[in-house]
Amino acid sequence: MNIKHCIVIVSVASLLLSCGEEVAKNDIYIDSPEEPGSDIIERSDKIKNIFFNIPSPMETSQILQAAGATYEFTLPSNPSAVDDYQSIVEQSLNMGVYGADLNYATVFNQTTETMLYLQCARTLGNELGMEQVFDEETIDRIEWNLELKDSMQVIITEIFWEMNSYLEEEDRENISALIVVGGWIEGVYLSTQLARIAPDNEVLKLRIAEQKYSLTNLIGLLHSYEDDDMSQEILEELLELDTIFKKITEVKTMGENHKDENGVTIIGGSIELGMNDAVLEEITAKIAEIRTDIINE
Repeated sequence: MNIKHCIVIVSVASLLLSCGEEVAKNDIYIDSPEEPGSDIIERSDKIKNIFFNIPSPMETSQILQAAGATYEFTLPSNPSAVDDYQSIVEQSLNMGVYGADLNYATVFNQTTETMLYLQCARTLGNELGMEQVFDEETIDRIEWNLELKDSMQVIITEIFWEMNSYLEEEDRENISALIVVGGWIEGVYLSTQLARIAPDNEVLKLRIAEQKYSLTNLIGLLHSYEDDDMSQEILEELLELDTIFKKITEVKTMGENHKDENGVTIIGGSIELGMNDAVLEEITAKIAEIRTDIINE
């Protein structure tokens, strides 16, 4: 399977991002070097990059619905297990897992499951000291918009960024990083399992292959917490996963250069990714193994 894909190169960090709809196809942006900033700013930027390149539940569901797939009740994590997570690492990672499951349920208009995963996220949020994020006003907004999936996506995203901002202010951005890790793992897990259900869906496989770049960012983020024992165990797992993602081949092509309205040089180009079924199956098996360790199955 050959997959055409464009990338964005961001400043001196050279972070590789999969292209969203807001980015022009076949463009590589070259920006001026960043001014020196704090570790917190750099980590926040990495978290944003990863968050916006997690396989979108909205996009994934649209791809699957076009292929005739439906919501798979057996895939998301068990809501009943929420009280089993006692350590900060477990709570943080599973906060991300339940957040991804919440998105998945929302997109398929599964209102009962949406409320279940919302309660799980709220429970773990409270355990992590973020009661103010899940206040009654937020819960009311969710209940009023429960059947409006576009509005729910906005609310869920707002909740995530409010958590991220709060944790940064409290100098606990390592917790935010673990939440992002859990959400990324669950997002890839759901995508790979759904790819098994729709094995001929090349667009879904593209979204999985793109995570080669998100994983690079994720590993870089966790490396920035190398003095933090909480991050290191999951980092080892992701490094093992990375060796599999590195089997996805890349062929780079260059296009015409031009400048945008702000005078920033834009070099046209694209990357063609190649991922065969054997590599996809390796990714599927490894992400399932990591996810099992997180949810304590």
